[in-house]
Amino acid sequence: MTYQYIQLNVHNGYADIILNRPAKYNALRLEMCEEIAHAVETMAARSDIKAVIISGAGKNFCAGLDVGADTGPSDTKGAWVTSRRMQGTFSRIADAPVVKICKLDGYVVGAGLLLAAVCNLRYATPETIFYVPELEMGIPYSLGGVACIARYIGITRTTELVLTCNKITAESHYMDDFVTRVLQSNAINDFVEEIAHSLVARPNALLLASLTTIREAEKALLPDAASDLFTMFYVGLEEETKAVRERYSKRFKS
Repeated sequence: MTYQYIQLNVHNGYADIILNRPAKYNALRLEMCEEIAHAVETMAARSDIKAVIISGAGKNFCAGLDVGADTGPSDTKGAWVTSRRMQGTFSRIADAPVVKICKLDGYVVGAGLLLAAVCNLRYATPETIFYVPELEMGIPYSLGGVACIARYIGITRTTELVLTCNKITAESHYMDDFVTRVLQSNAINDFVEEIAHSLVARPNALLLASLTTIREAEKALLPDAASDLFTMFYVGLEEETKAVRERYSKRFKS
């Protein structure tokens, strides 16, 4: 498959998946999310690939949803189906039977934070900034993001992150249970490659058994959220919220 929004590079035993919209800070759109999920599943189906490394081109991992892009259908059902498809891509990535390693730098925003959360290992530089700006955007943090993030940093810190829209660095103790390890910018690439090579040396059966029990433990700690997509339409009825959304999106439209 030819990808428009990502790059896929296959190595000996592992693969790199690079979010490739650096001019847009690798902001996500539905088609891009589906490409990421397709690439992860394709690599997971290969017996010779034991890990995928997901990173962002340029200085930022991912700026969340592309608010400057065409949002797709405007009718309620069409928009709900589109959002449901996007939410499904994150579940597909989480469930794929391959080790997902996330290499983080710069901004990790909104849906980009959710993408990092569905990976197994998350390595970050000190320059990494986590940010959930959805209330500033005039929308709730949905796609199951609240439940997924709370699984790692707890409901109290997730609540503050969502309601205040504060920016948190990877070195903050706030993110201790989310970031696997913080590494200097000049060391992170070599370190992540070493991790990938160490995984390649392990038998598939052991990796798959471990991934299965880890995924079960994740769900036991906090079950998957019920659908939160209709919250998007509920807040859209309020004129004040519409005004917030319009002001925010104008900052990113070219």
